[in-house]
Amino acid sequence: MGYTTKKSLLAAIQNGDEISWFEFYETYRPLIILRGNDYRLSSTELDDLCQSVLLDIFKMGKRFRYDPAKGRFRDYLRRVISHNAIDLIRKRKDRECACTEFPGNLTDMNEAHWQEEWQAHILSQALVILREQVEIGTFQVFELYAIKGEPPEKVARFLGISVSAVYVAKSRAVAKLRKIVEQLREE
Repeated sequence: MGYTTKKSLLAAIQNGDEISWFEFYETYRPLIILRGNDYRLSSTELDDLCQSVLLDIFKMGKRFRYDPAKGRFRDYLRRVISHNAIDLIRKRKDRECACTEFPGNLTDMNEAHWQEEWQAHILSQALVILREQVEIGTFQVFELYAIKGEPPEKVARFLGISVSAVYVAKSRAVAKLRKIVEQLREE
């Protein structure tokens, strides 16, 4: 699947493009699940949360216009996820259980945790894009050395390349990854 910017992805789903809806779901489902876990939703509730968030965005349809001047898309998405999670908690039949299980204020979840989740989401998306944009050998070096922390000598031996080639490949992948992350943060 090719890389699509959030702006063009939002425009495509606004026009009812089914492939873009699938891409939107695949892109943002992990983030919705992470946020739902913050609310300590059950696995069934997490599935419901994903559906209700997508349904809310779908209902906006042609009325939704992403305007960066009004705020970031991630803040809008966070509000949609939070409102839907709170609705699911309110719908629980056992109110006493819901109150004792959930720590803190429902309307004011930890902003720092959301930012961490968002950054992890950005990195995850950037790694998918990086894998598509670099040669497979370069990505293998990057994955083994930079992500999994294998020693460069072991990576070189495993891939049948020199240690200096490991350093060069990692350096190139990191430089490209930084650009991808920067681009994703700007959108």
